[in-house]
Amino acid sequence: MVASPGAWALVGVTYVLTVLVSVRRFWQWGPDSRYYLAWAYKYGGLSEAEAGRRTYEFLGGFSWFQPFCHGACGPHVPAEAYDQLFHGHTGGLGAMRLLYPLLSAPFVRLFGPYGMLVVPLIAYAVCVALVMILTTRLVDRAWSVLAAMAMLLPLSVARFATYAYTEALAMALMAACLCVLPLDRPPQPRHRRRDLALLGVFLTLFAFTRQFHPTVVAGVALAWLGAAIRQRRLRNDWLPLLAVAAGVAAVCSLIQSLLAPDFQVVGPFLRYLGADSIHDVPALLPAIAWQIIKAEAFSASADGPLVVLTALAVFAAARRPHHPLAQYTTGAVLVTFALSLITAEGSDFRYYAITTPMLAILATTTVAATLKQPPTAATIRPAPDASPTVSPAAATTNTRSTPTRVPEQPASTRAETEADTTQPVNHQRRHNHGRRW
Repeated sequence: MVASPGAWALVGVTYVLTVLVSVRRFWQWGPDSRYYLAWAYKYGGLSEAEAGRRTYEFLGGFSWFQPFCHGACGPHVPAEAYDQLFHGHTGGLGAMRLLYPLLSAPFVRLFGPYGMLVVPLIAYAVCVALVMILTTRLVDRAWSVLAAMAMLLPLSVARFATYAYTEALAMALMAACLCVLPLDRPPQPRHRRRDLALLGVFLTLFAFTRQFHPTVVAGVALAWLGAAIRQRRLRNDWLPLLAVAAGVAAVCSLIQSLLAPDFQVVGPFLRYLGADSIHDVPALLPAIAWQIIKAEAFSASADGPLVVLTALAVFAAARRPHHPLAQYTTGAVLVTFALSLITAEGSDFRYYAITTPMLAILATTTVAATLKQPPTAATIRPAPDASPTVSPAAATTNTRSTPTRVPEQPASTRAETEADTTQPVNHQRRHNHGRRW
C-alpha cells in the first residue's frame, strides 16, 4: 500500500488548496498558450482560420497579450494572419509539441478555452501520485507524504497545475520514466523487457510534449557511467536502458524535424546571444550562463519551500553521490541548464520544473536514510535464557541456535579435535532435523 487513507486525504486537501492559491496568485495563460490553444481547436475539427480567430479572440481580451498579437487581434483580420500559429518557425512549436493540445482537444470542445487547464490539473495530480509510489518503493510509505508535500508546497512549481503550458504533463512523464528505472534494485529478468518498452513509450510521449527529453537520456547515461565505474564493466543493468533512451531520442528528433522543417534553433540562439556567427558563442557563453544562474536563483529565492527542497537535494547529491538516483538527477539538471542557454535568459524556474519529481524523491529518501540509524549493540534485546518449563521442541530449537561453549584447547590438538568433531555434529543436526520428540 502506497499510503494510508489519512495520508491520501491530507495530500488531496493540500493539492486542492494549492490549486486555489495558484489560481488567485498566478496567471493561467502565457504567450505560448496561443499555439497550444490554436492546435487544440484544430485537432478538434476546426479550420486553421477559425481556430486562429477563436484563439486571438479569447487571448486578446487580456491586456498583457497585446504585444503578442502581431496584427492578428481585433475584427476583420485576414485569414493569413493566423498562419503563424500553424506554419513556419513559430508554428513548428505546436507541431512538435502535439501531445498536450491533442489531449486537450476534447475538453476544449466541451468547456471552451478553459478546457486547456484540465490536462495540467490531471497531469500534476498523477505526478504527485507517482512521486509517492516511487518514494514508498525506495524507503517507506510513511515518507511518501513528505515527498508529496515537496511537490505541492513550492508554488513556483505547483502553479503549473493551473497553467496552460506543457510543464505539468512533462513532469508527469518524467516521473513515469523514473518508475521504470532500476533505482532500488536490479531489474528482474521477467520485468526487463517490460521496463525497456515502458521507458521507450514514456520517453516518446515526453519528446512530443516538450523538447527536454534529452534530460532523460543524460540522466540514464550518467547512472550507467556510475554503475560502470563501480562494477568495472561497461555492460550493466543501465546499458539497455541507455540504448533505448538514446535510440528513441534520435528517432523522435528525426520525426520532429519532418513535422516542423522550418523550426530553427541556431538562428534564434544567435539572436538571443547577440552573436554574429557560431564562432562568437564560446566567448559569450560564460556571461550568459552567469546571467541565467542569477535570474533563476533570484526567482527561486522568493519561494521558501523551493529553497528548502533545492538545498536538501544538493545535500542529498553530495552525501550519496554513488546512488543511481543522485547520478540521474545530476545529469538531468545539467542538461536542463545547457538547454536553457538556448534562450539566453532565466525562466522563473519553468525549465527546471521537470526535474522537481527527482529533487523531491532524492531529498526525501536521503532524509529518511539519514534519520534511520542502524541498531547498536546496546539497543539489541538479548535472547532470554531457557526456562525449565520450556517444551522439548523449543528446547531443541534453542539447542540448535545457541552455540555450545567449548573449553580452549591447545593449538597442537585443536585441528585434530575440529577434524574429528565437525562431521559428526553436522550429521547429528541433519539427523535431528524434523525429528518428532
